[in-house]
Amino acid sequence: MPSGDLGRRVARVTEAFGVRFPVVQAGMGGVAVPELAAAVSEAGALGTIALYKLEAADAEAMLRDVQGRTRRPVGVNVIPEVAGRLLDRQIAAVLAAADRRLVINSYGPPPPEVGAAVGAAGHTLLVQVGSPEQAERAVQAGAGVLVCQGVEAGGHHLGRAPLRDLLARVGAAHPGLPLLGAGGVADAAAARGVLEAGAGGVMCGTVFVATVESAAHPAYKAALVDAGADDTVITDRFSIGWPGRSHRALRSAVTDHPAPLPSSFIAWTTVMGERRPVPRGSASAPTVEADGSVEEMARYAGTGCGAIGSIRTAEQVVRSLGPACLAPAGTAAAPDADDRIAEGVR
Repeated sequence: MPSGDLGRRVARVTEAFGVRFPVVQAGMGGVAVPELAAAVSEAGALGTIALYKLEAADAEAMLRDVQGRTRRPVGVNVIPEVAGRLLDRQIAAVLAAADRRLVINSYGPPPPEVGAAVGAAGHTLLVQVGSPEQAERAVQAGAGVLVCQGVEAGGHHLGRAPLRDLLARVGAAHPGLPLLGAGGVADAAAARGVLEAGAGGVMCGTVFVATVESAAHPAYKAALVDAGADDTVITDRFSIGWPGRSHRALRSAVTDHPAPLPSSFIAWTTVMGERRPVPRGSASAPTVEADGSVEEMARYAGTGCGAIGSIRTAEQVVRSLGPACLAPAGTAAAPDADDRIAEGVR
């Protein structure tokens, strides 16, 4: 465990979640399935399932699935601005089905009544924010942990600030609250850098997309392995189903064309057991259920994608990030045998 102030910050995060490593796998709709979340939690970090627009019964089934795969702490991601009226039913369903203390991970500050329900049931509310103003609203809603999301992050953005700037401002305003950093964290050096910038832990998404257990489409995973930091772009081209938020994704014909391309159907996917067409510009990421022009779908990716290098297991990713968060500044955690094997096959 790091010493001094950094050690205290890390301890606040690990104690808040009941985990060994201050690493949280982000909730990613369609990609963050129970198999991935359980593997992350089993490795000593916090795995997260993504409810996105699931109906209450499906949300309950997903939680029961992940609870059946691991006895360790797990997170449940909700998106208030997308779920709308469905949010209350999602929260009620998972709180009723919980067999342990959960981490409810909200993308953006939730309504105060949601925070109150989570707290009253004895669970932890983690809220992702993109500005100091959002952080204040999150605290008022009952957040026990905050995640600062910088513009380096893949997926939809809550603000426009670089991660380090946001960490400094939110950390100064809420010095006693456990704080995570998200955006561009895909290797040990980036994780240590975020902690040295004021966080007590990290939230990672893109690096977990490119794992064996994620439900991302194989072509999406392969594109992440081949990508560099310059291959991502902030765009607004994937807004069907989630308007009003810019997002960082891998470059493609959709993002780079001077004008938006026609929103014709480019693929098919399965949503809650139903086969549906996917229009160009949809906010849906390509999963294993997708067929068609997946290279034109929303392949969300952060600036850390250049550090991915290979498809690994979730356990290997946690082992590459977690010990680095616990190592003293200026030192490197020694890789274990599985990590050395993974390095050898890149």
